[in-house]
Parts: sequence; C-alpha cells; structure tokens
Amino acid sequence: MVTWQSQRSRSNVASKSVWPAYFAIIALLVLIVLALAGGIIWYNMETGAKISERIKLLYDPMYAIVGIASQAPDIKTLLTDDGPAGMQMLLRALRFYPQILALYVGFDDGDLFSVNHIAGEAGARFRNFYGAPENAAFASRRITSGSNGARVEYWVFFDDSGVEVGHTDPAPATLDPRQRPWYGPALHSTHVELSDLYIFAQNNEPGFTLSRSFQANPPGVFGADLAAMDLSDFLDKQRITPGSLSFIFTRAGEIVAYPDQARMATILPHGDQTTAPLPQLSVLKDPVAAGLFAAYRESSTPGNFVYRLAGRRYIGRVVEIPARYGRDQLLGIAAPLDEIEQPVIELRNQTLLYSIAFLAFTLPLYVTLIVFWIDRRLERGHSSPRATEDD
Repeated sequence: MVTWQSQRSRSNVASKSVWPAYFAIIALLVLIVLALAGGIIWYNMETGAKISERIKLLYDPMYAIVGIASQAPDIKTLLTDDGPAGMQMLLRALRFYPQILALYVGFDDGDLFSVNHIAGEAGARFRNFYGAPENAAFASRRITSGSNGARVEYWVFFDDSGVEVGHTDPAPATLDPRQRPWYGPALHSTHVELSDLYIFAQNNEPGFTLSRSFQANPPGVFGADLAAMDLSDFLDKQRITPGSLSFIFTRAGEIVAYPDQARMATILPHGDQTTAPLPQLSVLKDPVAAGLFAAYRESSTPGNFVYRLAGRRYIGRVVEIPARYGRDQLLGIAAPLDEIEQPVIELRNQTLLYSIAFLAFTLPLYVTLIVFWIDRRLERGHSSPRATEDD
C-alpha cells in the first residue's frame, strides 16, 4: 500500500531530479547571450578588417601596374604605332582589373597615349559621346605634335580581343597632360602618387589617379584612373546585412565614397572644372552615416560605436585607411544591431523550444520511472519485516 508519505517522497525525488535539467537549460541560454555579445564585437571588428583588406586589394594592383610600367626603358616607342607589346600589356591590365577606368602616359613634350575601358553599360555614355562602335571595349586617345608644332588628337577603338573597330579623324588637341592634376606631383616625386579628387578629362566625371614619373626620352608620367562611381559600386557590394552601410570619409567630415551611386552623382561635381572639392557628409542627408560620424567625432579616435537612431540601435566601426590608399581617410561601417543579432536570436529561440519539447516528452516518463522505483523500494521495505516475523 502506498501511503501519503510515500507519495510525498516520490514528488520530492522527482522535483529534485528535474532541477538539473532546468539548470542546464538556463546555463545554455546564458551561454548563448554571452556568445551573442562576444560575437557582435568580433563580427564588427572582423568585418572592418575584411573591407579594409578589400580596399587594399582594389588599389594594390594599380600601384603595381603604375610602378612597373613607369620603369620601361623606352615607353614612347613601346606605345606609338600600336606597338604590340605595349598595347597588349595595357589591354590585358584593363581586362584583368575592371576597377581601372584608364591607363595613360603623358610626356614632357605634351604628347599623350591613353587607353580607356568603355565596355558594357558603364561605357555606353562614353561610346555615344565619341561615336564609338557598339562593340568597342577599349578607346585609345592619341595626342601628338606635328612638324609645324601643332598638336592634334584622335581616337582609336578596339573590341575586347584588341582588334581595331573604328577611329576618329585627327582634330586640334584640347588636352595638355602637363596641366592635369596627376602630372605635376608625380613628375617631382620618385614614388607612386595618389591624386585628390578631380574631374576626368575623358568623361567629365570625378575620380582619383595614381601616377608616377619615368625618365626616358622624353620623360613623362604614367597614370591609372579610378572613377569615384566605381569606388561607390565597390562599397555597395560590401553589405554585411541588408540594412548595413559602408562609406569612406575624411576626418573633416567630407564624403569620399558612398555605396549609392545615384545619390553620389547628385552631390559630386561634374563638368569642365579640373578640381573637385569633396562634398560634406551632411549633404548626403543619411542619418545612419551622420550618426556614426557624430559618434566618431565625439571620441576623435577610430573604434567601435553603438548609437541609437529613430528607436533602433546601430553598431558601427571606424577604421583608419592607410595614407597609401587615401590621405586622412577613414572607413565607416554601420549595421542595425537587430540584424546582426537576428541569427543568434533565432538559434536561442529554437534551442529554448527544443528544450521545452524535450522536457515535455521526457518528464512524464522520468516521473513514472521514479514512482515505479519508489514503489519497488517500499514493497521491499514492507516485505522484509514480515519475512523476519515468520522466522
């Protein structure tokens, strides 16, 4: 017979046996929360490092091409008259590194040889402006001086395999490479120089140039162009969450690159002017970028920042860009905290759900086994005195 005391002892034993399972679930949830906090910090730092590394990979090939090409012993001979070695070298570089808009050589006598990448939708405006064939992938600009000293220019168009598909008639030259922003600083330097933002002559759009001087007969400067719009497109591909933002800015609050090309196109200068001052970040009217810049300006040091915007918390990171890739420039990365937490929150909820389901399934079975074990113990306890009395 099972007494009230035996039922109570059974419930006590069962409840004590369940507590370890509860403690295990609580410990698991606490562990997930700690992992979430540490994961957010690690993820933010790791993302900043990865994007910084990709920026280096964007610029380093250009540095290498400019540095190596400027060491050619007689670069003018290599490029004139469609020299196969020099021309194929430039075309190969433009095919392999799509971030390079143009490669060119400006000489001290005013001559110029350039090759522009004009394939695809990005080059459609260029092809239409210069009347290039639709299948043209490259456009080469030649500026030379005649025997009478008059400078003339013409364009030669090539398909993707390097075969000529058209050209323009010679016309009076309108460009002097010696007056361009990329020429003078490199001419008086022995290193690859990165220009400030300015307006490209070939398409009247803003960008940056890496250039280096060379000593030949005649001497000159070799350059490579990176369009500001291509830099914006690069940042647009670096999204870590749907609502994240990556942008490049200066310590003074000027915007260098932003992932929205359309918005950048409206605030960047275009036209005939040579120089192009960087617009202020505030002109973008992007509260996420402005919030991260405000948090950075408050501390004046790069690092991690958490700030609130319209009832939503954001986590951001500001990383210094080496001067080699942009003087006085910083990389800003911001993402909504809930978008980073979402995968871990889903994992936590699934773990809790599975744990509750496991307890709901196993607890009745466990209690039944405990009750059965107690009954057996009690039956043995009652039968033992009777056996003693019989003896």
